[in-house]
Amino acid sequence: MEDNRLGAILLDGGIVDEAGLDRCLAIQSLTGGTRPIGQILVEQGLLSAAGLTRLLDLQRARVAMRTDPLVVGDVGSAALFAAARANGATEMVVSEGRTVRIRVGCSWRQMTEQTLSGPEVWDFVRETMGDEVLEGLAEHHFVVRPWKREGAGNGFAAAFRQFDGVAVRVTFPGVPRATQERELHPAIVEAVKSGKGLVLVAGERGTGRAEALAPLIRLAAADKNHYVVVVDDEPVELPADGALVVRRRYGIDPEERGASLRSVVREDPDALVIADVGSPGTFELALRAAEGGRLVIAYMDAPTSTAALVRAINFYPGYDLPRVRSTLAAVLRAVLVRHELPEANCNGTVVASELLVVDEAVREVVRSGDLADLGLLLRVDGSRSGYSLDRDLLDLLGAGRVRIEDVFDRVEEKAWLLDRTKDLRAQAR
Repeated sequence: MEDNRLGAILLDGGIVDEAGLDRCLAIQSLTGGTRPIGQILVEQGLLSAAGLTRLLDLQRARVAMRTDPLVVGDVGSAALFAAARANGATEMVVSEGRTVRIRVGCSWRQMTEQTLSGPEVWDFVRETMGDEVLEGLAEHHFVVRPWKREGAGNGFAAAFRQFDGVAVRVTFPGVPRATQERELHPAIVEAVKSGKGLVLVAGERGTGRAEALAPLIRLAAADKNHYVVVVDDEPVELPADGALVVRRRYGIDPEERGASLRSVVREDPDALVIADVGSPGTFELALRAAEGGRLVIAYMDAPTSTAALVRAINFYPGYDLPRVRSTLAAVLRAVLVRHELPEANCNGTVVASELLVVDEAVREVVRSGDLADLGLLLRVDGSRSGYSLDRDLLDLLGAGRVRIEDVFDRVEEKAWLLDRTKDLRAQAR
């Protein structure tokens, strides 16, 4: 459960260190424990009065965000699908020994009060995916099938075994996840249209991978003379005109994924889209494919462009780092980071992004290995190297499209955000 205490928010945000907070707590204890900790923080010069006001607003908003269960009495598959659709869900998880949960926007919500028994989950799996799926789970432990239901649409369902028994994750790709999607930045368009090199896409785990890749696939497929291969297990809409675009199954375990990628590279496509390069083997294959003169668009779970590149380089042993950094500096064209946040009115989601454009300054940083300097490049106003996620989140906050309680946890420079929101409030008056 999220910790909404003021001290926890201060520590998590890096606004006050442990020594400073301990000193203020000691002062509070010496004075009888009745004085508010926020008042002591201001008196000790660790926080401004305006900053304290904004943090208290954030604390109250976090508590208010806790939602009650969406009570559904009937746990049959028809009732669960209908309730999920009615609430605008993009995903639903039905699991033995747990309540049913749905993802609405960027948040998970509880849809039943009671936990489900094994037979209830088994019936759901059979009715959604077919009678033979439970038998397949006994051998493979993971089965993916398309589903289609009148009144609920269609999508994909993944059944798997977990500690308490069987579970199934259902996706609703027909539901638009981002109501405030913006056009691609010209630098990303130029990087993809160049037809070679590595374009890395990153984002929070479990949100918006298909949505992030879809516009880039359309760009890569714009040339009718090209052959484009998409390696993914998720349902991504493929362009019907332009280039020849085909999909290959990616697989689950690293060995299967490596074999899939090696097979695809041997087909010599003009562009290769890889749904996940989150393991050493898959990232190395993507890097070598880009080094061979192809366009490679690859996705990785990471919150920022710096974190994505740090994760990639950490795949390699120390003796191989000079080669990796040199190759990455040569083939990397851009890093696009995409986050989904709840819209301010809670009716949908808003997309925030970070863009790292690989110019000579970025190449030099990547070669040297001082990746922390990338954040400094992105924070410079008007930088030719792109823009930071913090800046984009602040712009969305200033436009009133998102709430500070949803922005705060994603911002790296939290003290910077609190200071800038003071200016926003002054402008609003």
